[in-house]
Amino acid sequence: MIRLIADDTWHGLENYLRQATRKRAAIAYVGSAAADLLNLVSGDLIIIDGSDAALGAGLVDPAVIGAWVTAGVEVRSLWGLHAKVMHLEGRRTRVVVGSANASAHSRDRLREAAVVTDDDGLCAQVVEQLDVWQADSDRVDAAWLTHAQQVYRPPVIASPPRASRRLSRLWVGMAVNEPTALSGKAAAVAERLEQRHGHSAVLPWRMYRGDERMVRQGDEVVLVDVGPIRQEPRKNSRAWPPARVARVVTEERRLPVAFLVWPHNAGGLGTCPFEKVSEAVQAVGGEIDWRKPFEAQSPEAKALRKLWPMPGGPQ
Repeated sequence: MIRLIADDTWHGLENYLRQATRKRAAIAYVGSAAADLLNLVSGDLIIIDGSDAALGAGLVDPAVIGAWVTAGVEVRSLWGLHAKVMHLEGRRTRVVVGSANASAHSRDRLREAAVVTDDDGLCAQVVEQLDVWQADSDRVDAAWLTHAQQVYRPPVIASPPRASRRLSRLWVGMAVNEPTALSGKAAAVAERLEQRHGHSAVLPWRMYRGDERMVRQGDEVVLVDVGPIRQEPRKNSRAWPPARVARVVTEERRLPVAFLVWPHNAGGLGTCPFEKVSEAVQAVGGEIDWRKPFEAQSPEAKALRKLWPMPGGPQ
């Protein structure tokens, strides 16, 4: 098994961390959220960059380190460490190699990526490397903690949270209601996306011929079920909450398919009747055009997102 987890990386790692019975990690920088992200317990190991430079920049929180030491976690400091590697022992041993520090900044604001695998060869290599770094590092003790509290400066967060970043344009799209199986190429794309985001978070959108020339990867789509032929939906036709276009697959003699991915938990918000979608757009003076998207911050796009409000999401 090998899996890439990107963007919502710490959320994607939750199950692997929860299932682990012992964790050994080398993560350069650990902020105030690290305790919740990693859930280290007695017998676990973490190697950090505990240098004065990292402490003074607010990249390592001594309060978290102190709590780990008290709990029996072995914490070690290695100057110049910049790695983000974890070895997770359990029923199935896995390793994680990626870009993410253990911090709220990484979890909430940055677009991170990590590879998770249970490959025996790579797991053995990670163990060997952790052994090397452990031998080269210094154990964090009471003297280090006292010094760290004097040197530490809280971090300054300058970049905006991810929720406030520029949104993509939003379509109201017609879905072809066709029960036939996906083609080999489309099925392979679906499998990869489901491995990354989860089966319930991925929805195939069977488009009409020509739609693939207008829809872009990254667009948002409120998908409406209109049946096997292009026609105006009925009032009670189902509409799904906004989802992002992750991939568009085109093949000869087959209708194009776009794969939509919902943000975390959005798929569980359920459908609403098309009548509500139409009324929401009309209430702000707009009109649905199946061949033209709404701008990201337009009144129409905001009204549609409010039909499926997500905690902390853009409005």
